[in-house]
Amino acid sequence: MYIGKANKLRSRVQSYFRDAAELSDAKKLMVGTVASIETTITSNEQEALILESIMVKKHKPRFNVSLKDDKSYNFVKIDYRYGRPVVTTVRRPEFDHGRSRAKYFGPYTSGSALYENLRILRRIFPYRKKPKDLTVFEQELTRKRSLGPIPQSDEEYGGMIAGLIRVLSGDTDAVIRDLKTRMQTLARNKRYETAAAVRDQINNLALLQSRQKIMSITRGSRDVISIHKKDDAAGANVFVIRGGKLINKLNFLLQHASGETMPQLVDAFLTQYYSEASNLPREIILPARTSLSGADIAALAPEHANGGIKISVPSRGKKRGLVKLGEENAKEYLEQSRASWEKAAQDALSELKKALKLKELPSRIEGYDISNIQGQLSVGSMVVFSNGKPAAGEYRKFKIQTVKGANDFASLAEVLKRRFSSHKKTAWPNPDLILLDGGKGQLSTVLNAFNSPSSHEEGARGWSDIGMQPNQFIALAKREEEIFQGKELKKIELDPQSDASRLLQRIRDEAHRFGQKYYHARHAKAETKSALDGIPGIGPKTKKLLIRTFGSMSGIRSADKYDIIRLLGEAKTKTLLENI
Repeated sequence: MYIGKANKLRSRVQSYFRDAAELSDAKKLMVGTVASIETTITSNEQEALILESIMVKKHKPRFNVSLKDDKSYNFVKIDYRYGRPVVTTVRRPEFDHGRSRAKYFGPYTSGSALYENLRILRRIFPYRKKPKDLTVFEQELTRKRSLGPIPQSDEEYGGMIAGLIRVLSGDTDAVIRDLKTRMQTLARNKRYETAAAVRDQINNLALLQSRQKIMSITRGSRDVISIHKKDDAAGANVFVIRGGKLINKLNFLLQHASGETMPQLVDAFLTQYYSEASNLPREIILPARTSLSGADIAALAPEHANGGIKISVPSRGKKRGLVKLGEENAKEYLEQSRASWEKAAQDALSELKKALKLKELPSRIEGYDISNIQGQLSVGSMVVFSNGKPAAGEYRKFKIQTVKGANDFASLAEVLKRRFSSHKKTAWPNPDLILLDGGKGQLSTVLNAFNSPSSHEEGARGWSDIGMQPNQFIALAKREEEIFQGKELKKIELDPQSDASRLLQRIRDEAHRFGQKYYHARHAKAETKSALDGIPGIGPKTKKLLIRTFGSMSGIRSADKYDIIRLLGEAKTKTLLENI
């Protein structure tokens, strides 16, 4: 669910339960559903930072701020396993502290821009894409396309690769200087043809360099990081500046950003980005303070760190201007991404309408689930998605009243009948589609509950009363992600990877999450009340105060004694601690 680190782990964990009122909505939900806590001891803070980065990438916990799936980012790989190193592009680098004998450059968020630059660079530095020897045809093709001299020996090839690396690292000026020196030496030695090829290299490197914007604050190696947040997502922009020139502009999406402060977002971004970035700067310019030091960031990628890293948070001047410019880019990227998400949601709704043969686009979809453990404290949840997006303000929860024991089928039927019996009182709009978490049994039981109700039964309603048809009810089974529809329990074939399937799965999972949250809240309250019953001096008001402050019995038991004294006074605290 969540991965974090702290010097004083006990205090960190207690803070989630003691200071519940100060938590974001997402963290409150996390605290309400946590079942266990696991810990790992590390030797120092940097080791903890590295372990946190590795585990967040591996487990993708839903309450951690995370960079959107890094499959979409490109890296340039230079593989040194061969006599003449091979240059390729990859999407998943293997950072293993040099054991794979490969160097990586990236990430590059724009694949098309990367491939265009590599096309030009290969003409300047005719590197190999494959480890095998070039065929006669490939050799001839290389000669015709190359703008620089063809390396004749492994040593010359190695020198050429070194030049390519310096260009990829943003040190183009130094490469041009070295090439000019080499051109002059070749000319003095009357190797005019080779000197002319080097001259072409210089001219084309200068042309490539002219495409890079000058963002000079003084010459230097800097990354300028900016973040723009809206609702539950944030956009990040990175200006990669080397030698006073902008050599790359990167954009990323940060998920699960709801309720996070700007320093928290900055910490999360730095940890995840620099654990994969291949070209670490001498200075990182940030929009807000971070808990990380330059040494922490260098520790995330020790094979790419070259000296100390300075961290700056400018409040004015040219550096602050770059941060503001980056924020505009981050905002634009986030808005474009949101437009793309909305289109995908509309595509999913259209696909559902077609697959389920609905008369109208399912603009309002309601999802239902039942939560209990061995039939105790059963609750039902209703979540609403409007135009493919969650409408959290319209979520509803139900205490199961008429069903005894663990009977999810009957419990779902009760929830749906109550939902439609209060239809006129609450003015809830009719859904276009109802999704049940379950399979044929759940769907059949719910549909039968609306068939020919007894006329004398209070609140009983049939299909004509609720304004819906059986084909507007579907069930989604967890095991095989099978979809069943209507009273015929027709199996619906949908590609599990389609937008429509993903939307249904998301609604089903959201109903489950919301139901679990309510169940755990009821369970914690019941447990706390029963444990506090009978303790002398602890009446209803004090019980309510303890529950509101510490959340649960485990929260009360783990709370600091002096925090309880401040709340209740010494006498009541002594009585309480003697009896729990």
